[in-house]
Amino acid sequence: MSRLSKPLLYASSTECEQAFYDALENGDIDAVHDLWLDDTDICCIHPGGPRLIGPGAVHASWSSILSHGAMRIRATSSKSLETPTLAVHNVVEEIVVTEGSEQQVVHVIATNAYVKTPSGWKMILHHASQAVEGAAEDMEAPSGPLH
Repeated sequence: MSRLSKPLLYASSTECEQAFYDALENGDIDAVHDLWLDDTDICCIHPGGPRLIGPGAVHASWSSILSHGAMRIRATSSKSLETPTLAVHNVVEEIVVTEGSEQQVVHVIATNAYVKTPSGWKMILHHASQAVEGAAEDMEAPSGPLH
């Protein structure tokens, strides 16, 4: 499907998130840029990187990442909190990294936030951190009193 035939309006935050990971897997930098809200307060933090604020810095970072080609990435284990106009998703990203002839799967824990606009859902935040020792494990709070 060409970029021109893809919907530019996303009816849900989940649909916008799927389009984000599809764009990364396809190496489609224009689609990645289109998913972000055009606002000076958008924010992106890549694993081990600085806080990038605004469309210029955010778009430049994704352009640099995708200049090496499409990513082999899959989002799993999604947890979300949604209101009528704001959604926050926490996902585990499985990224295949190739170094020379070797490949390994790296786990990254990411939080993506979306806002509902008159033009559909748009991304406003991507904050990713490499999982401890490369593995992603969920920890549940113990039941009972916290004190």
